[in-house]
Amino acid sequence: MSQLATQIEPLIPRDTYPVLRVTVEYFLRGVEVLSQLHDDVVASLVFMTLWHGQMQTPGRGPVGIRELSRKLGMPYETVRRHVRTLVQGGLSIEGKGGLAVPPAAMRSPLAAAMLRRTYVNVVRVLRDLTRIGVARFSLRADRPLRSRRLTKEQTMIGIAGIGLLLTGYRELRKFAGGDLMKGLVFTAIWTANVKHVTNTPAAGDRAILPDSQRLPVSALAMARSLRLPYETVRRHADALLKEGKCVRVGRKGLVVMSSTHQRHVPTSAAAYHIVMAFLAELRSAGVKV
Repeated sequence: MSQLATQIEPLIPRDTYPVLRVTVEYFLRGVEVLSQLHDDVVASLVFMTLWHGQMQTPGRGPVGIRELSRKLGMPYETVRRHVRTLVQGGLSIEGKGGLAVPPAAMRSPLAAAMLRRTYVNVVRVLRDLTRIGVARFSLRADRPLRSRRLTKEQTMIGIAGIGLLLTGYRELRKFAGGDLMKGLVFTAIWTANVKHVTNTPAAGDRAILPDSQRLPVSALAMARSLRLPYETVRRHADALLKEGKCVRVGRKGLVVMSSTHQRHVPTSAAAYHIVMAFLAELRSAGVKV
């Protein structure tokens, strides 16, 4: 480990890097959920935010575009433009007090599939967090998906999981200077670099993994895993290369070096606290994690 890493790492929670290794894939899998909601990722995020708020607080009133803009961390005009798309597609209704998801869309197969898929992804990440000793989650008999309808607890876990996605994407967008796609590509690169370690006991290593343990990944492999067009991924990868956030290893692909992680310790610590807040939310709701 470098001297810089030794100096910085004690300043953040001891389990930060193990938690990041096993949870970032949850946010990458969430891209598939977004793609099933709408062709446009931002429109999907706006719909998901509205839907999540109404599920959390049934009977709540409409939400104004300015409030949506604040929740998403996006410019007002960007949100307004995508709201228009949702309204035209029947996924949102606009009234005097703001926007809401109509009852038919709240109960639609689309919304049910989003919740169901998110629940499955949450269970997976809770198992991974348990494996590295950060959580204590057990898949009880009533937790597997035995029918098309979720139980009350499964629904609550899915709703909390969507909240985690929304918070994580907002922070990722902030990290990438307002460009969520670039943030996702950056995350996909470093996640793929250490994926061979994530599913082994070494995932619990509390230090930043050295460069010798990082394997390159191609833009094509990332495009397939993210289910995004190759050109989109390649363009953002090129931008990350120019910014020095990753390097190209010959023809093998891209690597986010350990020095890059060392430069972004506050971001890593913030991500850790987001996951811990998510676990606290589940515990307060009675889920044993």
